[in-house]
Amino acid sequence: MGKGLPHLFALPVRLILGGLFLFAAYVKLGDPQQFAFSVHAFKILPEHLSILATFVIPWVEIVLGACLVLGCWTRAAATLLSLLIAGFLGGIISVIARKMDVTCGCFGKFEIPCTGPIGFCHVARNAVLLAGAMFIAVVGPGPAAFDRHPQAG
Repeated sequence: MGKGLPHLFALPVRLILGGLFLFAAYVKLGDPQQFAFSVHAFKILPEHLSILATFVIPWVEIVLGACLVLGCWTRAAATLLSLLIAGFLGGIISVIARKMDVTCGCFGKFEIPCTGPIGFCHVARNAVLLAGAMFIAVVGPGPAAFDRHPQAG
């Protein structure tokens, strides 16, 4: 198992990313109606899929966030989270391109550092989250993970 600098950074990145997505899911489940309004406001999905996304996304975030925090199926969770974040990023860019006045709803009223309607800050925030998820998918869980396995060689 590699003990270089990327390996040491994996643990804090994994914990921060997992914790953020657990928190985001908690906020969404705490006010599902507000999250439903946010999903619908993006005007990307048909009504029935907007409703489905409102219920599915927070639970997917809980599972993936918990896997990252625990270091369980870490690379798979980080890969799936990368795909989820890429989808979020695509939706955000779509809203900006259509010049829509939409608030994110990703973290409820805790939209730090991004406040107000969706803009470049949301793109940057999601790009950083995507980079973190991809880093974990490539590097692995780092120390203190359930799925750490010594590699041969």
